[in-house]
Amino acid sequence: MTECIDGTTARRAGGPLHAAVVYDSDDALLDRAAPFVRAGLDGGEEILAVVPAQVQVVLRSVLGGDGDRVHWRDPDLAHRRTGAAYEDCRTFLADRHADGRPTRLLTGNDLDSTAPDRLTAYLRYEAASTAVFRPYGSPWVCLYDRRRHPAELVDHVGEVHPQLLATDGRPVESAEYVEPSRYLETHDGPLSTVPDPAGLDLVITTPDELRAVRHRLRDHASSADHRPCAAERVTVAAHEVIGNALRHGRPPCRVRAWRSSDVFHVRVDDRGPGAGVATAGYGPPATAAGRGMGLWVARQLSDVVHTRAHPALGTTVELQFR
Repeated sequence: MTECIDGTTARRAGGPLHAAVVYDSDDALLDRAAPFVRAGLDGGEEILAVVPAQVQVVLRSVLGGDGDRVHWRDPDLAHRRTGAAYEDCRTFLADRHADGRPTRLLTGNDLDSTAPDRLTAYLRYEAASTAVFRPYGSPWVCLYDRRRHPAELVDHVGEVHPQLLATDGRPVESAEYVEPSRYLETHDGPLSTVPDPAGLDLVITTPDELRAVRHRLRDHASSADHRPCAAERVTVAAHEVIGNALRHGRPPCRVRAWRSSDVFHVRVDDRGPGAGVATAGYGPPATAAGRGMGLWVARQLSDVVHTRAHPALGTTVELQFR
């Protein structure tokens, strides 16, 4: 598996199910999701469920004691950091696939925010996962509740899921589906407006300056959030992105950081063309010696990652931490 999304792989016929379930009542949820879970249990498959707490309660009401056979993850995991949640799912599937243990996946998210940054980032992960998870051969169903999820999210699920589950639980092809690489390349924002002046504004031209920039970033992040772990997460993620800009972009590289409401932002700009940046970092790099680690690490440590690659404006990566 490579760090970038391979569109030809994502279009390969006969791949595993990756379907969305859109529902507006607990009965509709049970009609579509419960048979999917039950089929896995009856077939001796392992099931990983990353779903909101209320969804777990509803499903357990019909699974009885078999509900204890499901691997229920922390329901807040995906809400906190989508990248970390998806990597947890990918690792689970990869480990079971390597051991020859059939597995299926059920996911949902309490993403009730209408903030376009979070909604678009979540949909990008849904698109990317069709390609990244495909080699493991595990069927996967994603839940969207019209009572809780904003229309800005629900109305676009057909673009990032190859199938939708009909009212009788049958998978039908999504007429709106867009293959992952094309979706990611055309849905790479939205970038935030940078305040003038930004809380931190640095220009870096050589790797020798990275250490000093790390210290400045850590100090600035600490002043915005007094938890040491939060400042370290910001520093490590930003370091990876800045390193990428210096190695693969076109210096000088500009680093800006600021806080708005409950979000801490880091934006990294360089003058390079940014080929492949929109599709990078959704899966672990396959290359040796750690090459290609940058955006993969940054996506797991950040809440939201936005990118932009423009022939005239250069390359931008924005990291958001809540």
